[in-house]
Amino acid sequence: MPLFAMLSALVLAAAPLPAEVGLGLPGAGPQPIIGGDPVALSEWPSVVAIVGIQGGFTSNTANLCTAVLLDPQTVLTAAHCLEEAEDFEQILVIFGDTIYTVDDNRRTTGVDYGVHPSYCLGECDEDVYDFGYVVLAEPVQGVPTIPPLVEQAEWDELMVPDHEVLLVGFGAVRDAQAEDSSPPLRMDEVGSKRSVTTVLGSLSSTGLEFFAGQEGRDTCNGDSGGPVFAQLANGEWRLVGITSRGVSPCGSGRGIYGVPYAALPWIAEETGVDLLPASCAEADCLDIAPPGEKGRCSVVRPEESRAPSLFGLGLLTLVVVGRRRR
Repeated sequence: MPLFAMLSALVLAAAPLPAEVGLGLPGAGPQPIIGGDPVALSEWPSVVAIVGIQGGFTSNTANLCTAVLLDPQTVLTAAHCLEEAEDFEQILVIFGDTIYTVDDNRRTTGVDYGVHPSYCLGECDEDVYDFGYVVLAEPVQGVPTIPPLVEQAEWDELMVPDHEVLLVGFGAVRDAQAEDSSPPLRMDEVGSKRSVTTVLGSLSSTGLEFFAGQEGRDTCNGDSGGPVFAQLANGEWRLVGITSRGVSPCGSGRGIYGVPYAALPWIAEETGVDLLPASCAEADCLDIAPPGEKGRCSVVRPEESRAPSLFGLGLLTLVVVGRRRR
């Protein structure tokens, strides 16, 4: 059965295991990407879902993450989303507002992938280089990209505590492992693109990771690899973060995000996609560390980190990848 048919037929029935980020509608009831809103088909078109198929289309297992387009044929995601990629029969990349689409024009496949060589989630407390990429089978047409933050003046404007940021992802709208949650997740609670506006918190001592979120405005399982966008005073948007992990439960507002700037030399070397200024090929030109002790933090203690979670789904076990509890 084609994957889109399998996904469309899902009945969420089994108990949840590990997962990552979600956005939702304000108001009563569960809040999707926690506290956010569903987005229209045309909104944030460079944000995509990555579905890793394990065991072929007759299998009952798939892995869900989020990613963002860097150029017409390359997406950036979290390294931990690709830890099991050697076992994937196929990597599907899905554009639009939902993974349940039946439109062939909104799906393509990944033909190559990579995990940052300094990736150390599970071994490092901060600056874990949780970055990976997927190369698409063919370039996409007509999808605008949002460039990563690479200029000092823009960094100084955007990367300050309490600056407004936007989180986008396909993840769960609630933490199915939380004590007060009522599993299982329903189809309408995972796999739809959602966004939430929140604020940037403190940076790591190097500036390579940061907290973002507020109580009730957070990422959750399945949002791993999704982007954090920030808007300059001139109205232009920049990619300032990639969802890595966080503090349980979802909705605590303590999501942890990696700064893409740190991964751009590796991306250029691996894929040929060079998004750095010519004078800064090694990504060593920006002063990104917080001044003095102000704004500095140890991003997260290991025991607080949100570890991967899986959500059991009826016909298909959709592994909603994330790093929340440990």
